[in-house]
Amino acid sequence: MVLFAFVLGMSVNLNFKPSVIDGAKLAVSNFMYLPQASEFREVKLYVSRTKTVHKEVGNVCGEVYAFKNDVPYKYKRFIVQAAKDNKGNYIYSFPLFDFEGEMISEEEFQKIWEQRCAE
Repeated sequence: MVLFAFVLGMSVNLNFKPSVIDGAKLAVSNFMYLPQASEFREVKLYVSRTKTVHKEVGNVCGEVYAFKNDVPYKYKRFIVQAAKDNKGNYIYSFPLFDFEGEMISEEEFQKIWEQRCAE
């Protein structure tokens, strides 16, 4: 179900215009146990080779520091799909996280990571 929502681009439209990376970080932070404590590293935009008439599409991939059982845990990978509409606004998918099989299997996450987050 989560993968289905991710692939179909269930979206959040932000009213202000942050950079695509800052917008993706905000989308990820909103899913964290302590959003204000979110720390990121290795966050990059990977532009898709496909463009439609109205949108540029890409994936923002990186790592966010996660908590487990209310305790600081470790950095975990995430993927957020971003699309730019014809008005210049970015629309973001729900984040897909590598949370040790909690959302999808680690093998499935790795496949998606290799497809969307590799240079």
